Amino acid sequence: MEERGYKVFAAEEEEPDKDSEVFFNDEMLENRDLTEIALKVFREKVNPNQFNAVDAMSASGIRGFRISPYVDELFLNDVNPNAIENIKKGLSANEIEAEITEKDANVLLSEYRNYFHLIDIDPFGPFTNYLDSTARAANYQSFVGLTATDNAVPAGSYKKTCLRRYGSRPLKNSLMHETGLRIYIKEVFQNFSRYDKCFDPKICFHKRHYSRVMGRVTESKKRTNTMLENIGYMSFCPSCRWRKLERVPECENCGSRVEHAGPLWTGKFIDIRFTSEMKEEMPEEWDNSSDLLDKLHGEGEILTPFYDLHELCSNMKISSPKRDPVIKDIREKGYPVSRTHFSPTGFRTDAPIEDVKEIIRNR
Repeated sequence: MEERGYKVFAAEEEEPDKDSEVFFNDEMLENRDLTEIALKVFREKVNPNQFNAVDAMSASGIRGFRISPYVDELFLNDVNPNAIENIKKGLSANEIEAEITEKDANVLLSEYRNYFHLIDIDPFGPFTNYLDSTARAANYQSFVGLTATDNAVPAGSYKKTCLRRYGSRPLKNSLMHETGLRIYIKEVFQNFSRYDKCFDPKICFHKRHYSRVMGRVTESKKRTNTMLENIGYMSFCPSCRWRKLERVPECENCGSRVEHAGPLWTGKFIDIRFTSEMKEEMPEEWDNSSDLLDKLHGEGEILTPFYDLHELCSNMKISSPKRDPVIKDIREKGYPVSRTHFSPTGFRTDAPIEDVKEIIRNR
């Protein structure tokens, strides 16, 4: 099989799991597309004399193959000997040079302290077990990408597991996947800060069964201390659906008691300067990935957690209008508004919730 011109040797599975041998998951295409473009932009920004990259859990090796044009030294690692054989076949077929290692990812990363400019972690399940070694292996001109597939945990389906694994309380509601993404980013930021390294989110998103966190790592205790202000809570009102990235005792809209999620990341999870450069590099023919990037870029500056139009209309006990005219009306009222990648019926705006509801009623 092939992806973006690269030959891959692996079994294709609709729903790969931890018992799979060596799998190739085509539902991760957008993940790999955005990783490639993000790395291309980042490499041009930092432009070190030597750029070292590691795909620490390579499986088929496709992610490593795709980033190979942008790195000087590439490490492809997997603990599975069958994966190693498929990686070797792929390297030969695609005429790519790489250092191949067959180690536990934590062992490999811990052996290369402050060495890698790109570290990619794509496990089955959470990435928490690899955060310490990733922080050790990152240098001060690094870009880190982490994928998590335990989304049900920080999205509120397993609250005790979330408290145990992430030290955060989730909420299961219409914006649970944004809550989950913000919990992931918080966990990454705090872990790097323990090593006096600052993790600065550049492009983070949720799609289908996974969440992806990508950002830059720098050495700056002062910047880390400043960005600690982005660790906080989300308040959510079950009565009127008001929400705010701040811990408050009661709803500022209707006065009802609110629910809290967190600690989590309350800052931006998209750097629009970075995604703007990514948009310039994104091939036009990569339709789905280009559309995802457009949505991420569009919502990057709006902090208020997104609304789902159908859920909001259900709360208002009215039928739901189409989303795009509602977005148009909000924009004409002078409020920032955008689509959101979290939901096909969602939108993001800083407009007061009563103004949003009034606009919907008038539709």
